[in-house]
Amino acid sequence: MNEPKLITLKTTKLKFADMGYIRHDGSAVEVELFAAGVAIEKITIDGDVCVSAVCMDEGKFVKEYLSPDYPRDTMRQVLLGKDIFEGLGKEEMCDGRLFQFIRNDEMDIMYRRSKREIYFKDRLNNLIIKLEDLNESNATE
Repeated sequence: MNEPKLITLKTTKLKFADMGYIRHDGSAVEVELFAAGVAIEKITIDGDVCVSAVCMDEGKFVKEYLSPDYPRDTMRQVLLGKDIFEGLGKEEMCDGRLFQFIRNDEMDIMYRRSKREIYFKDRLNNLIIKLEDLNESNATE
């Protein structure tokens, strides 16, 4: 799968908003980020997570880049548009959109998925991950 997206990443260590590609094969995920049409960053998740050619355990990445209170597969699941936190707080709308609301002392997450967009926001940890479809065939759905 090779999908062009408008990608927004706002974490303590990653700040990006431009075009990119999400590629996935099974549970392996690769995010390629572009600025002004030039590839500037690649993030791969396949057992380990590699960012800027520095690799670390997926759990360590999530702790350092997102939150120490998140499950180790959180970034992978968001990029793939799958349930996070084992489906905790999941609600399905009649139009097919999926929401997860997870609130406690460590996080305030709103995670929304539809055919054209994935949106993850944690208000307490100041995180945003947003993936918007750029594929024209999906624009009319």
